[in-house]
Amino acid sequence: MALLLACAGCTKKEPRGPGRIVTLDTGVAGLSGLTLDEHGAFWAPGEDGDAVVRIDPTTFGVTRYAVAGGPAATDLEAMAWVDGTRFMLGTETQEKARLRDVILDGRLDEARLAVTAVGNLDYARWQLAAPDNHGIEGICHVDGVLVLATELVETRRGRRWAPVGMFDPKTQTWTAHRVGLTSKTGKLAALDCRMANGAIEALVVERHYGVSRLLRFKVPQGPEGQWIEPAIAADLSELISPLPNFEGLAWMKDGSAALVTDNKYRGGPSEPSRLYFVPASALQ
Repeated sequence: MALLLACAGCTKKEPRGPGRIVTLDTGVAGLSGLTLDEHGAFWAPGEDGDAVVRIDPTTFGVTRYAVAGGPAATDLEAMAWVDGTRFMLGTETQEKARLRDVILDGRLDEARLAVTAVGNLDYARWQLAAPDNHGIEGICHVDGVLVLATELVETRRGRRWAPVGMFDPKTQTWTAHRVGLTSKTGKLAALDCRMANGAIEALVVERHYGVSRLLRFKVPQGPEGQWIEPAIAADLSELISPLPNFEGLAWMKDGSAALVTDNKYRGGPSEPSRLYFVPASALQ
């Protein structure tokens, strides 16, 4: 028994990956979402909805900002820097069979992020309703438009698809598409995007237990209702061990990817939050 107790932590593996891994010193558990501002600093929301954090790009020191003005019982699941001190955030709730989730506009005001609801992502655009704990898992802002990824899944045409929406504030129009999933169980968990040769290119995380992949695809700018076939940019389950729960993604200017782990599972954190850096050479 003494030997068993002495070796209780012997099987615990140190995290391994193709690039740098940074352990974050933060009291905000359940980071879900990741974005970069104009200064290269990372921002991530805590899924409980009461705080976001700024991660210094040089020291990786963490600064907490309280969230004020958000709707009650709403989780923060995605975050995108827009400009200056303005951010957009995606949400979800525990309500079953929801027809929509709210989109928040956040403005930094000294030591807090003041948020207001500015619209909804309506799942009726895909003839779907959201189950509890599934909602807007990714949001990015590029070329003046918002792209949103959801954790919802539907089976059509003999395979699994995830709804992806694009909103153009200039015309106040939504465009609803579907992106194919590449595994039997994975769902979209994070998204970032950029302009490439005049088109919006997206990088997303598809994950479930034992599944963790980066997918790449172009967001159609034509008529809605398109079925998008992604390419697998990297199978993270082959590059990273043990495999954490990635719920935030930032696509860096050099082509590399930064991913943040959600360390809150079934009520409490079990590991510290970490940033994993995947070099561009590891992405297809």
